[in-house]
Amino acid sequence: MKTRYFLYLGLLIAVLMMTACGSKATPEPTATPTPLPPTDTPVPRATKAKPAAGGAEIPMGFTAEGLPYRGNPDAPVTLWEYSDFQ
Repeated sequence: MKTRYFLYLGLLIAVLMMTACGSKATPEPTATPTPLPPTDTPVPRATKAKPAAGGAEIPMGFTAEGLPYRGNPDAPVTLWEYSDFQ
């Protein structure tokens, strides 16, 4: 009885390993997003500032579109932060 139990258990493990290590379906490529054109609207200067670690103040404010910013609005690189609270 125990040998039959271990045989079935071994076969079950072998089948599970074969299905887990099998070939995976190749995902279809998605559409390439188109970049947004740059806007020529002026960015207002800081409405308030916070002191940084070195004692300098970091400009903060809102753009003409109403988006908040922190740091140099004329910086060559822009970081966008997306968050989702669930």
